[in-house]
Amino acid sequence: MGRSGFRPARNARQQSGLSTECRRPEFITPQLCGTLLWAGWVVLTLVSSSFAYGVAAVDRPVLFVTLLLIVLSVVHLYAVTLVRKSRSSAISMKAILGIALAMRFVAVFSTPIQELDYYRYMWDGESVLAGANPYLVTPEQVLIASEHGGTHVDETGSLAEICRQRPRVHETAARVHYGELPSIYPPVSLAVFAIATAATPDSASIETAVVILRVFIVAFDIGIIFWLIKLLRHVGFSQELVISYAWCPLVVKEFANSGHLDAIAVFFMLGSIVLLVSRVFPSNVMTVDATSKMRRSGLQLSAGMLGLAIGAKLFPVVLVPLMAGLVLRRVGVTAALSWIATAGLVSVVCCWPMIDRGISDSTPNSTASKEAPVEIINTVTVDAYAHHPPPQLNDNDSVSSSDAVDIPNVADSGSSNRSVDNPVSVSTRNSLKVFLSSWKMNDLIFMLFECNLTPRPRQLQKKDQWFVFLPESLRESISSTAANQLGLAPELVPFLLSRGILSIAFLLLALRWAWHGMKLQNPADWLALVFSTLAWFWTLSPTLNPWYWTWALPFVLFARNRAWILLSAIVFVYYLRFWFAYQWGNQSVLGTRYQGEAFFHYVIVWAEHLPWMLLLAWGELSRRRKPILTAT
Repeated sequence: MGRSGFRPARNARQQSGLSTECRRPEFITPQLCGTLLWAGWVVLTLVSSSFAYGVAAVDRPVLFVTLLLIVLSVVHLYAVTLVRKSRSSAISMKAILGIALAMRFVAVFSTPIQELDYYRYMWDGESVLAGANPYLVTPEQVLIASEHGGTHVDETGSLAEICRQRPRVHETAARVHYGELPSIYPPVSLAVFAIATAATPDSASIETAVVILRVFIVAFDIGIIFWLIKLLRHVGFSQELVISYAWCPLVVKEFANSGHLDAIAVFFMLGSIVLLVSRVFPSNVMTVDATSKMRRSGLQLSAGMLGLAIGAKLFPVVLVPLMAGLVLRRVGVTAALSWIATAGLVSVVCCWPMIDRGISDSTPNSTASKEAPVEIINTVTVDAYAHHPPPQLNDNDSVSSSDAVDIPNVADSGSSNRSVDNPVSVSTRNSLKVFLSSWKMNDLIFMLFECNLTPRPRQLQKKDQWFVFLPESLRESISSTAANQLGLAPELVPFLLSRGILSIAFLLLALRWAWHGMKLQNPADWLALVFSTLAWFWTLSPTLNPWYWTWALPFVLFARNRAWILLSAIVFVYYLRFWFAYQWGNQSVLGTRYQGEAFFHYVIVWAEHLPWMLLLAWGELSRRRKPILTAT
């Protein structure tokens, strides 16, 4: 096979003459590792009640849970190593699937740990079922209307009436993080939320509703497992290596426990890739006629599924050049144009409500485009780089692990004029625009760029960070010039310039990989480029949430550099930011000038990301210096 990080073990190792014996105590088996992982989730489920809504922040065992998740991740990586090095099947597929399902069954009944996003999902589902537009109506507006008994008969009014009649819906709206913003999630995900909401009895408690929603998310997660098994079989890898995803604690935490919607997009994205690979790299047993017929139908189905993936969460769009280039080279121009047209049409249809809202916000008469940014209220996250002191935490507040948002602290110019009878009279902002222009969290590379483009007055305590090397005069000049030439608010310039620079860098990499992918004959080599595209898109973004790594995780088996496999354990360090915020608050940490959560952003983030990045660089240098053994 190709030059992937995990080669199809048995034949490749036998042909290369390498020993496949795994020196280890005999009692340490994949089955034992799987049992330990399941037991770990039993412990986490028992402990998770300490993260229930309303539990005092300082009483939450964040440090213990974070360390336990890292330990479980190490056990998981060792299990993957055992399976990869085993000469014969070290564990049956029935055992693999049984343990994977057992972990998810336990985790889906646990209390979500450091998460609130599912309240937004449930609220969006209620909005869709009520016939309201989630991109226009905010939970805050509905709560105002429901509490003041507005008489208007519009989308807000219908939701307000539902809130008055059903306490669970009212409580859901009250718990939505950033309730002053409309939904940011694309329509395919909204459809899943609506189906889950429709399946929830009106009499169900809010905790039961959360479990039902997560059951739907886990259904997509399980679908990912079966897509991955099919892909591994097709490219000649051992199907038992599916444990790299199926047993991964990060996957179980972010899907079964936290209920993140990313499983929906990954399911459709992986399905699209599996269909594409099976048609473009057909197996040898297929006849020419059968292959030709399957190509035509399979390619269109692949394009349609990619469109659905984009309609669930926008990130799969970064794979379009790579996938279209493969179809162009191996099938032809007509097939490539048809594939692009199908994927584009399905994407546009699925995302049209969001696109239509964006067009409306861009029109000259749009009041939203003229409105001053609404101040973010009731948040427990901080501006990751300006670092205002972390807010005092209310014991009744629950803390989300959502993306931190840095929005200029400008008072809502329309809040004082908001009409109780018509709360929607004040235009809501486009949440996607807010995300693209301000969200940042747990990043290193982006932070380096932004801090080196930020004038001194916006730096922490009006002092430059130790990693800021651009002169103050140059930063001031860049900021003022960009603000004048581009018509941007000065406080947004560093973020947007950094995002623009890194986006261009990623685009060049993606186009390079797409061009290289057109020349490849081996599916494993091409899948390595899929992984590289998704992995570097994550690495260069300003928001490196742990659950975002699940985008690339199904393809980590094909990574050419082993350093990438460590990330499924390393990203759990992200959750320490809550521990620093809770335990240190406004106090200086270890005598440094960083207070509370600021210590995480400026110190821990370096410890989290720099080691694996150095290992990645070392691996690339080593790979270039010596040939890699491959199967023939």
